[in-house]
Amino acid sequence: MGYFGGLGSGKGWNKFNFILTPNEFESLFTELQFYFVITNTRVPIDYKATDKPYVFTGYKDFFNEIIIGEKEYDRKEHWFYEDKIRISITDDIDKIDFENIDDKNEIVSKEFKRVRPTEPVINITPFYLYFIKDKESLSVAFMNTEGTIGLELTYPKFVSFLTDGNNSIIDAHTFNNYNLFNKLVKNIKSISHKAKVQSPAKLYRPNFWISPEAKKVINENRYLKSNELIIL
Repeated sequence: MGYFGGLGSGKGWNKFNFILTPNEFESLFTELQFYFVITNTRVPIDYKATDKPYVFTGYKDFFNEIIIGEKEYDRKEHWFYEDKIRISITDDIDKIDFENIDDKNEIVSKEFKRVRPTEPVINITPFYLYFIKDKESLSVAFMNTEGTIGLELTYPKFVSFLTDGNNSIIDAHTFNNYNLFNKLVKNIKSISHKAKVQSPAKLYRPNFWISPEAKKVINENRYLKSNELIIL
């Protein structure tokens, strides 16, 4: 049994955007009980969870190559790095079920299976900046690959379960993964502060946090430099 999150006005997502160095990102999870899991695509038939070092190394590559790297990658090359850090988090691996990929009960794949979390999970994705110079407008964008700048944690406010043909909506804050989400946000805030962004004409206060260590290198970001932006 799966669920659906992001159910519209007032029932969307808890979100938190941040920029940390690779070492700081890994430190967030110290002493926490958690598992990384793929939930947005099919997985190999023997898949159970994603190795933690794979994600931490993936973020290191993503940070160094995409966020502060000098080379401009095409979309396919960019996705190679981004895909490694698009992952979900759960506090209990037993909350992740799998099902065969079939058609009318006839198994059609012996190589892959579907992931079916039984409770809402925390998602990690990139977040992006979008700057319109002639309008002096800066925002955190839904999608702007050129402006890739950090990571976003999301967790649904409500989820919908379909059981025996009935659709039930449940407050997602009642599940334990909401506590894990809050612990991660608390850990991020303990080593970072709200960001400010300066353009030649204006000071902005966008909705993301950055650590002092990340701030030492973040202004090497190609999108910031091309738009004469500086994160303070």
